[in-house]
Amino acid sequence: MRKSETKLILAAALAAGAMLFTACGGSAKETTAAETTAAAETTAAAETTAAAGETAAAETEALPEKPESLGTVTLGNYKGIELSTHKVDVTDEEVDAYIQSVLNYAGSTVEVDRPAQNGDTVNIDYVGKKDGVAFDGGTASGYDLVLGSGSFIDGFEDGLIGMKKGDKTVLNLTFPEQYHAEDLAGQAVTFDVTVNSVKEPKTPELTDEWVSEYTGGAQKTVDEYKVQIKKELTEQYERSAYTADVTNAIQAVIDGAQFELNPDAVTYETAVQKRQSLSYLTQYGVDLESYLSMTGMTQEQYDEQMKSVGEESLKTQLVIQEVAAREDLKLTNADYKKLEEMTGYSKDLLVQYYGQEQVDQDSMYLKVADFLISNAVRTEAAVETTAAGTTAAEAASAAETESAAETEAASEEAETTAAN
Repeated sequence: MRKSETKLILAAALAAGAMLFTACGGSAKETTAAETTAAAETTAAAETTAAAGETAAAETEALPEKPESLGTVTLGNYKGIELSTHKVDVTDEEVDAYIQSVLNYAGSTVEVDRPAQNGDTVNIDYVGKKDGVAFDGGTASGYDLVLGSGSFIDGFEDGLIGMKKGDKTVLNLTFPEQYHAEDLAGQAVTFDVTVNSVKEPKTPELTDEWVSEYTGGAQKTVDEYKVQIKKELTEQYERSAYTADVTNAIQAVIDGAQFELNPDAVTYETAVQKRQSLSYLTQYGVDLESYLSMTGMTQEQYDEQMKSVGEESLKTQLVIQEVAAREDLKLTNADYKKLEEMTGYSKDLLVQYYGQEQVDQDSMYLKVADFLISNAVRTEAAVETTAAGTTAAEAASAAETESAAETEAASEEAETTAAN
């Protein structure tokens, strides 16, 4: 019924974003060191995720024999590469926007006796029918829908605006041509809808009392809270800017180098990436067929994508190895400490689940990246919206995203969708 399935989208993003510097033959890793932030997750979460990934990987096809050679690389200039300087200043407007999103998330809803409007939450019963017959996944009772959220197919939410508690209506709609359920894609349907209640959002007022309660006394006034939020946003901006530098520095060296990849290594690394991709999908309860349907890819396109990712992984590994050898870079305890800070996990836990070789690879990746960054030439970013700026937008909506995720989880219990 809904326009999209969050679970599928998350799985698709993870599967498509397989790490590019995985050690040849290394275990699947949930995120790359360059892509993670300093936000620490619990050890239990790490254990659960890693165990799920390893189990899924073990159930896939066996990997081909691991080749001894990845291929060769001829580096271009890797000292003096150009990197953009990113803005990391936090404005008062950005602080206010973030706090407003927190207030929205912390708010509640109250029932009202008036016609529904955008932003309201309507509790509804509905039955979807195709050719007069109810179709699978198109029926739910007591479902809370936020009007204007875009959660349902086009026309559904608009059709409920102006309705009051107790009202009934029949919506004549058409599923999108690219809808993930093929038997409904592009089809004309009807929905019999009953409105059980209309609720409007009630956002708390930003006061010293609210701040003290919300933060558990960590901050006691609005001014203290704003100072803390500015500090946290600045740290996020700095992490985002650093992540962009790492990614761009490595990519610049790859772009300026020449490679001769070992065909056997390409075959092997492609298989590694496929295995990792399927592991990610399994963690989200999605099989490959559903993923391909969601993304609109064919099996051949998926295979080609995994080959491309595998080739990029090999290029990255070759660059890291060659720069490290030329500059005689050796890992120290400080390098492992940095990896711990980036992932939020201890070295021992990382070694336990991903192996010493993988941990060394990731640590050296960051060490080489830091060397490239320290020898780079800085240029002003052409556009104000930088990687750090993107983080600002994401940070400002973080609370709303979390709320949406919780709503999605709750709705899956209340509704069996057409995708199931």
